[in-house]
Amino acid sequence: MSDKYLKPRRLGWHAPQTALLPVMAMLGLVHSPLTLSQEEQVMEEVVITGSRMVRRDLDAPSPVVTISSDAVRNSGNVTIEETLNELPQLASDNTSSVNSGGGSGILTADLRGLGAVRTLVLVNGRRFAPADSRGLTDLSSIPDALVQRVEIMTGGASAVYGSDAISGAINFVLKDDFEGLEFNSYFGETSAGDAKTQKYDLTIGGNFADGRGNVVGSVSWTDRGDIFFADRDYSSISLFESGGTLVPGGSSNIPGTRVGLAPIDLAGLNGLGFDPTTACPGTTGGVRFGDQGVVLPFCDPEDRFNFAPLNYLMRPLERVQFTTMGHFDINDSVTVYSELAFMDNRNEWQQAPNAGGLQSAGAPRGVYRIPAYAQNPVLFDATRQFLVANAATFDPDGDGVAEIVSTGRRSEETGPRNYKYDRTSYNATVGLKGDFEFADRNFTWDIFGQYQRSKTDEDIAGQLSSLRLSLGSDVTVGEDGTASCTNAFLGCVPVNFLGINSLTPEAAAFLSPNHGVTEVLERTVYGGFISGDIFDLPAGPVSFGVGFEYREDKFDFRPDTAAQGGEFGEPQPPIEASIDLTEFFFEARVPLLADMKGVDSLGIEFAGRISDYSTVGNVSTWSTALQYAPVDWVNLRTTYSQAVRAPNINELFATQSIGFSAGDDPCDKDLSPSAGQKSLCVQQGIAADRIDTFDQINVGLSVQSGGNPDLIEEEATTFTIGAVVSPPFLEGLNVTMDYYSIEIDNAVSQLSAQQVINGCFRDLDNSSPQCQSVNRFPNGQIDFVNATSLNVATVTASGFDLQADYVMDLPSSMALFNSASLSLSFLASWAFENETVPEPGQPGLDCLGLFGGACSGFNVFIQPDAKYLANLAYTSGPLYTRLQWRGIPGIKLVPGAGNVVPSADGVNYFDLNFDYSVNDRLSLTAGFDNITDEEPPILGFSLAGDANVDISLYDVLGRRFYGGFRLSF
Repeated sequence: MSDKYLKPRRLGWHAPQTALLPVMAMLGLVHSPLTLSQEEQVMEEVVITGSRMVRRDLDAPSPVVTISSDAVRNSGNVTIEETLNELPQLASDNTSSVNSGGGSGILTADLRGLGAVRTLVLVNGRRFAPADSRGLTDLSSIPDALVQRVEIMTGGASAVYGSDAISGAINFVLKDDFEGLEFNSYFGETSAGDAKTQKYDLTIGGNFADGRGNVVGSVSWTDRGDIFFADRDYSSISLFESGGTLVPGGSSNIPGTRVGLAPIDLAGLNGLGFDPTTACPGTTGGVRFGDQGVVLPFCDPEDRFNFAPLNYLMRPLERVQFTTMGHFDINDSVTVYSELAFMDNRNEWQQAPNAGGLQSAGAPRGVYRIPAYAQNPVLFDATRQFLVANAATFDPDGDGVAEIVSTGRRSEETGPRNYKYDRTSYNATVGLKGDFEFADRNFTWDIFGQYQRSKTDEDIAGQLSSLRLSLGSDVTVGEDGTASCTNAFLGCVPVNFLGINSLTPEAAAFLSPNHGVTEVLERTVYGGFISGDIFDLPAGPVSFGVGFEYREDKFDFRPDTAAQGGEFGEPQPPIEASIDLTEFFFEARVPLLADMKGVDSLGIEFAGRISDYSTVGNVSTWSTALQYAPVDWVNLRTTYSQAVRAPNINELFATQSIGFSAGDDPCDKDLSPSAGQKSLCVQQGIAADRIDTFDQINVGLSVQSGGNPDLIEEEATTFTIGAVVSPPFLEGLNVTMDYYSIEIDNAVSQLSAQQVINGCFRDLDNSSPQCQSVNRFPNGQIDFVNATSLNVATVTASGFDLQADYVMDLPSSMALFNSASLSLSFLASWAFENETVPEPGQPGLDCLGLFGGACSGFNVFIQPDAKYLANLAYTSGPLYTRLQWRGIPGIKLVPGAGNVVPSADGVNYFDLNFDYSVNDRLSLTAGFDNITDEEPPILGFSLAGDANVDISLYDVLGRRFYGGFRLSF
């Protein structure tokens, strides 16, 4: 019988003869049977994530959820983060549906919604190859064909595994004793006929030297097609809020170029062929240049551009993996082992054609310069005449150079912006392990070394070069009346940005050359430990172990010369940075009482770690755990720990750069600013005579972010308490209940642009750090918001987990093949609190179950206050079938927000899959995910980003089908 969540059926805390063993697969002793009948409910004692001690799964002092290899294989997912994110303990994070916000496509896990950087990912109990300067592991690099099980420990684990495990750890245990040959194939697509996917795995392994050694190798190839926003009705056009409802919206960056002008400025223009006061049914937000450069009114929202269709709702992926593992017993006491993993991952994200204000190199931000505009033959006649007629506005100093501010252009001529990533990663491990006798006691030891390297090449197409824009706009008129660039540098081609389709193919190619960035992260690790039972107490042996680890991360950021020079935005200087640390740790377990009336077992555990970082210096962490079993079928457990997380390379040293964020300017008249807020708006640069008519032109905010070398370590206190019950009067039932509480001080965080602005307009003090972080153009529009990483005051999270598993044999009348069984599992997690206090004395922000404001938006994902997962599985002979339910409760708008969507109903997804073993060598698999074709709740652009829905929390693909087969020899 194959269960999704494997659990033993009896409890008991009995220290084994060898209490401390190497980290999981370092020993090669991790094993869980995948097929058990009720008469065979015997679980081997194994090393469980969260400790280096041998124990049974349900005996672990910290909450642990185990996912079997069958669950991974039958999920219908080709990237394992999709399977993990179904679990209630995980919050949605970066998935394959996150377009621009997903960066280089690193797929991550986020336990408790505290951020992926606080969830440690392990493979065989050791850190796996990091994919970027944050040190995150790309879950798509995990060799899922070799996964034996996945263990998810949801309590703090810093004392055992070091930094990054504040929320917990996810450990992928791989098969290291495989014998034979196995070939897997997989095919899938959605009911809309897109996201076509194929995956092939080949695994070969065997023993040698009379069973003293084993080698296994696995190769995998995956290809997944894309889905565009245009392919789903709910995301085909961004929805804005107007008149109390959601309406089709778009960007003020439009083909032909828009110039934002206030009504008072419009009234002063000459040569307009329209009346600014009556030209538009709604707001006249400036002028735009149409065909042949004719000056037209910019009607808002009628003339906005639909930027949604070309964005990816599912990023395409091509992946190649090769993994090999081996071990050999040199003698009865010493084993040499090795692991080698290689992955090449190619993915991309895409947006609408280049958008934003035209920016000349060397000019103030937001200023576009056209030298010799009155004689420039590249400009359309209508455009040139307009600029000449309004020289007082565009050339007030009369130097013959027009300066245009508050422009917004959509350069359709250069095609969509596309960002391709080719990431190659390596993970090599070699070590020795063994055991020896000393003073009639057995001790185990392990020493290992690792080298890990990840290189990501980014190729960017469709962006405009500000240098080439300036060169192309500065033209000289020859005697024959033709225009040429004043400076022929870089093969300059004269350009005209003012008018629809005003850029020739030659000009478009000149303006937007491909450019790129290369990132390399290398990690070196050396570690080892020794452990054993040091003496006996009446309740059992006392186990103790000590160890060390040295780790060094080196990061190399190599932008090309164009990016370094700031041609495509802010200058990106190259970065070389490194962090190293040395750690010493211990772990001990003391059995206090056992086999007494009212005390089947009582034990206490301790762990501690001292770390010396090259960045933050010496830090320490410790934990203690208590277990009490009054009878052998009830286990009570609690843990308390003091944990730390040192800031990573990205948080410390990342280049300052400007990106996009959803957000609102409180000065916008539609938001009804108070008198005090209006006064602050004027102090920040909005003209006093325009404050009552001021409109925010852009659909969001630009935010400047980057590293902060002054960051210090985070400090966390974690607490869990729970119970595990396996009642003998209901054989086959396990119930676990756990409460958790995590409080992080000095938490490293980047405030969102909206949080910075809200803080500024809450205090109404223009000299405050938050108000000084809001930068405006001369016309009052927000240029960018500075939001670098800081050690914020406090982050607090708490909640309750429930898991129940039940397995029962069915009567023969319900069996299709000989015998049959039914298994049920239910997992739920209720989050009580997840609050961030940005600064001491400031009100906290708790977004659980809420959307709107700073709780949702572009790349800010909604956190529900609960998640549910249930499975009903039927097994009869060669047939296995499973019905799964995934539940997300309803959410509501942040109190006090004035958005038009007040709430969203809960969502329920149902999945169905089948597995049939034709014979001992061939099995067939088929499945349907989201069989009811449930669509995500539509919230609109302001509340959920450009897809109108939360692309990380909800299923955005719709109904999909998959199938495959497995051959074993």
